[in-house]
Amino acid sequence: MSKEKVSKEKKTYFKTAVIALSVLGIILSAYLTYLHFTEGQAAFCSEGSECDQVRQSDFAAMLGIPVALFGILGYALIIVFTLISISRKRRWLFLYILALGGVTFSAYLTYVELFVIKAICKYCVVLALIMTAIFLILLFGKHEYYPKFSGVKTLLLGLCVVLVVLAGSFSLQYDQLAEAKLPVYEITPADSYTVSLAKYMGSRGAVMFGSYKCSHCNEQKKMFGRAFKYIKYVECQGPEANPSLCFARGVQNFPTWEINGKYYQGALSLERLSSLSGFEKTGQ
Repeated sequence: MSKEKVSKEKKTYFKTAVIALSVLGIILSAYLTYLHFTEGQAAFCSEGSECDQVRQSDFAAMLGIPVALFGILGYALIIVFTLISISRKRRWLFLYILALGGVTFSAYLTYVELFVIKAICKYCVVLALIMTAIFLILLFGKHEYYPKFSGVKTLLLGLCVVLVVLAGSFSLQYDQLAEAKLPVYEITPADSYTVSLAKYMGSRGAVMFGSYKCSHCNEQKKMFGRAFKYIKYVECQGPEANPSLCFARGVQNFPTWEINGKYYQGALSLERLSSLSGFEKTGQ
């Protein structure tokens, strides 16, 4: 078998493998995007599982766009540059940048899952492995497509891509990352009015759903001070959490109050809580 024929077969395998993996990536990303908008339950993941914690976290979107939608775009671009008629050097270069960008973005998301959300999404892991496989295929195919592009240039270009993707990801989710690292709220004394309100709301079944990583939840707790112990509180993330109950109630943002069968989002003033709970009508 001639070298030319062997080289041609390698290129065919290269394209087939990259396209097949990208199609699989698009399918999984599209499924996660569908779940994001429909708030459905992911297959092979039990209700309230770590999959749900990741999908329903504040990190599941950037600029209001589901992270999975970026996955669809990334894999689609890889397919486009694999099929369009351009020089093999440019093809490899564009695909290398896209794949490395995808691997870096996946690494950032994995970091967030492990060290911030502290939960792992099975689908996210599979997608990260798919993108890594595409990147490795491209690296092994470099000598066929762009042999003159030196290892030093490849390394420098890769470093630039990594820095740009990480800087963009961290900046777009800076607020979420900052809130996740806020210290636990300080317990302060409460006046008689606040204590009476908290006891009244507790007796009427008012519930606050929150997260230990949520700054607004900490602000809400500070408003009550020590009187917060009279409020029924449900932790939706982290240690001793009850994510299944939060999921069943449709809670996605923190804090969320359940008062008299209705739901209210955000840190509410004591006056607002007094009005919603009916406490102000009691004249206490």
